[in-house]
Amino acid sequence: MRRLILASILQLSVTTASAGYYADSAKGWWWYQKEPEKQAEKQEKKKKPPKSTPSLKDYSYEQVWEMHPDQFQEFAEVLKKKAVQKPSEENVKEYFEVQEIARKKALAFSNVAQFVWQKYPELTTKKDYPITTPGNLARISQINEERQRILRDNRDDFALIYFQRPDCSYCDEQSRILDWFTNETGWTVKKVNISENPGLAAKFSVEITPTLILIQKGNQDYLPVSAGVISADEIEDKAYRAVRLLKGDISPEEYSLYEFQKGGSFDVKKRRLQEERP
Repeated sequence: MRRLILASILQLSVTTASAGYYADSAKGWWWYQKEPEKQAEKQEKKKKPPKSTPSLKDYSYEQVWEMHPDQFQEFAEVLKKKAVQKPSEENVKEYFEVQEIARKKALAFSNVAQFVWQKYPELTTKKDYPITTPGNLARISQINEERQRILRDNRDDFALIYFQRPDCSYCDEQSRILDWFTNETGWTVKKVNISENPGLAAKFSVEITPTLILIQKGNQDYLPVSAGVISADEIEDKAYRAVRLLKGDISPEEYSLYEFQKGGSFDVKKRRLQEERP
């Protein structure tokens, strides 16, 4: 009896489900009916309030004067753009007012700089590079005396190799200059024709003429002095610096430093600390 009741209930459930299926069989996807579209939830975008344009009226004179340089620059740029976009009398006037503040700030810095240089002359370059005519003449005299002394004292330990070619017109001009240099300094200049000695030219990586190479006795290192025609003054100057470098008197970062400038404003190795000041 119990089995009969369960079978009846099961048959009734299947029949009901089938009826529901067949009742809707003429609808839906099987009959090419599109599935209802889901409406996307529309999020209301928050409208940003219009960006307010700064005005000089928003600040006091002292506030603008005390602004950080980055903030001041940005503020002045905004006022300029506003004046260009809407060139009203007020906008243009504000722009020039902030420019006046900038000019006065620059003048204030310049005035303090002059005071500091006068109070602390060691912070300026006037001692080593005077701008007055008498001072500049004295500086040039020191340079010439030092270069000639260094070249004279080292002429037995250093020499120049002069790479040239007979058909090189530039070499003719360089040869005349080198004749004067040897007469003035007593240096040895060895001429090398690269057409006859290509191996020596290759050793020093010489590809053009005229070329000058400075060598030191007992030292494998060398230093090019020039590639192309240069004046006698340039030969003296570059040979002088090359000698000091190869001897170890200076480092590459001190290449332009003269001996009389050591300890001064052009000496990159001179470290001046705050504690050194009285």
